[in-house]
Amino acid sequence: MSKQPHVGLSLVNKAPIGMVITVLVAVIANVLLELNIITLGYAVVGGVISAALLLAYWLGKGGLFFILGVSLPLVLVLLTPLATITALLNLVSGFFFGFCAALFVYKLRANK
Repeated sequence: MSKQPHVGLSLVNKAPIGMVITVLVAVIANVLLELNIITLGYAVVGGVISAALLLAYWLGKGGLFFILGVSLPLVLVLLTPLATITALLNLVSGFFFGFCAALFVYKLRANK
């Protein structure tokens, strides 16, 4: 009897609403303040990588994936130039958008 691994199901199920909220924050920040697309791009990629690492941990691949997955946001903050409040908003909203998007893709693929 093979038991399917339990992946943070509540997080995976809330991913679509997370994507909507983070897109709204990014759009408002970029319309009202200034466009900072480079920071937003780095943040989205960082969120996707972080989610992939944490999914690997949740699926039983080892604790190193957990450490890398939760350390990635710190690395993004250290390496991304945050000269304005818009850059910070883009970093946070982009990271969580990428994270939620990766979880949403996982949810779609796991249901097949």
